[in-house]
Amino acid sequence: MRYWKTLRWVKLSNSGEPLKLMVPNYIRKAISGWINYSCMVISHKIDEKKMGNRGSKSDFSLSLPYLYSLLFKGRVRGTGSGQLKSVKEQRVDGSWCNNSKLMRLRCTLMGFERNYQIKIHSKQLNKSNFSTLNCKPGLNPWFITGFTDAEGCFSVSVKPDAKLKTKWRVSPLFIIQLHLKDLAILEEIKNTLSRHPFGEGDVGKIRKNGKNMCQYVVESFKDLQVIVDHFDKYTLITAKVSDYLIFKQCFEMIKQGEHLTEKGVLKIVSFKSSLNWGLSDNLKKAFPNVKPVNRPEYLFKGITEPFWVAGFTSGEGSFNLIIRAPETKKSSSVSLRFSLNLHIREKEVIKGLATFFKLYETKVYLVSDKTTYVKYSNIFILEKSVGLQISKISDIVNTIIPFFEKYHLVGIKSFDFADFKKVAYMVKNKEHLSPEGLNKILEIKSTMNQNRCW
Repeated sequence: MRYWKTLRWVKLSNSGEPLKLMVPNYIRKAISGWINYSCMVISHKIDEKKMGNRGSKSDFSLSLPYLYSLLFKGRVRGTGSGQLKSVKEQRVDGSWCNNSKLMRLRCTLMGFERNYQIKIHSKQLNKSNFSTLNCKPGLNPWFITGFTDAEGCFSVSVKPDAKLKTKWRVSPLFIIQLHLKDLAILEEIKNTLSRHPFGEGDVGKIRKNGKNMCQYVVESFKDLQVIVDHFDKYTLITAKVSDYLIFKQCFEMIKQGEHLTEKGVLKIVSFKSSLNWGLSDNLKKAFPNVKPVNRPEYLFKGITEPFWVAGFTSGEGSFNLIIRAPETKKSSSVSLRFSLNLHIREKEVIKGLATFFKLYETKVYLVSDKTTYVKYSNIFILEKSVGLQISKISDIVNTIIPFFEKYHLVGIKSFDFADFKKVAYMVKNKEHLSPEGLNKILEIKSTMNQNRCW
């Protein structure tokens, strides 16, 4: 059998017909005469008398962060924090072994028995942090770009430091900050960027910021090069790409050591003044004569990558249920809305998303001989914001739901989508018109979005 997962993610059978498994082993003295084919797990059935089923049970617990990580990838169904799961034992104590730091794989029989170093293999723990199987773990790179377009920040820190010749310490930073309930997203991003072909070893660090927030921070030159290489290949789509280009210029200057000279610091401060929110009041006082550089011109180039849409929606998207009390004795009104709301500068991005979903339409109204009014379907434009709002049940059922079933959301928002999907089909089937159906929808709504426990 071929697997696209590492052995760590595969749970071996603990019941049913006994199996003798040969699992790849790279301990030199334990390698025996049988040939291990790449990407293959070879199993041999053996005599029932030699290895029989055992009737005892083993309990193990899944930690909450680990469970979230699995849930967000669709690998397991929720069991609840701290719950125990029981498994029947066969020859070994189950393929999972609960460790305080990591759920590790417990191996069964490996190699040729005569050469075994450990005779009771149910007690051997394989602590290898790699797999000999070909695998494609982690997030799609376009998902990371989409999520960064929604939640990421490219920054350059300039702080006073009397120990330095220039009296200023300059540090480029890449940061994604989220609520603690979405810690698993940061872990997925970090783990993906830390794997080949992105990085070698851990890229960046995850740390708590305040009571309920956490950050993924990349600040070392080696790790920042991984970030730059990623976004050069998988380019940002929103206006945030202008911030990235300024950040990259500063990063290249720092790599060349220009930040160690007064002239270089002044140049970096001029770049920083055009980055994100500009200079702080303290930096404005310290560098009163610095003029901001012109921001790189932003040109929206369209949206073609579905994983970018999944990543961007995981950060900026919203799935809402609207329930209005009846004006007459008839049943309450239930409507659904999928929305993405951005700053007005991202108007073309919102149009691009509507076009991507094939839900972009315009109607032109003639106001006078020289004035026309254009109305966009599913797009709402205000003075400082613009939003994509899809509420037609046929569009939700036929377009939005099938898309996110294929290109999965990550994080707590994936649970909101699952509830949103349930209600959408209930409305489609007219179940919301009955008191029982309405009560069920009200119950679902009470645990969605900000009301969801984590």
